[in-house]
Amino acid sequence: MGSIGERLRTARIQRGLTQEALANLLDPPLTQGTIAHIENGRSETSRHIIWLALVLGLRIEWLLTGQGEMFEVRWPWTIPMSEVATLPPHALEDIGDYIQMKVSKHRERTGNDPDTEA
Repeated sequence: MGSIGERLRTARIQRGLTQEALANLLDPPLTQGTIAHIENGRSETSRHIIWLALVLGLRIEWLLTGQGEMFEVRWPWTIPMSEVATLPPHALEDIGDYIQMKVSKHRERTGNDPDTEA
């Protein structure tokens, strides 16, 4: 895997996403063609690379250089990310709001970061 595009394609496939599904995870969404251009090496300087890394949970260092671990954090749920990506934007917003609420409550209850065990 020599290029950013090849690494992006590998990560997208490991997450079970199509180019279109990945494009739709961003807000505002990208086009499938934009993802294809990046994966094919025609837009490796794209400003979207950072956002794609974030939405896929990739380590930036790995995406840019191929060094180290691919993912920051494993996908923690049993439902595939590809299924979540098919949800309409309002549902994704609701899910994000729910997760943020749970993180805030955890911080209030424990006084710790969300990664800290209660």
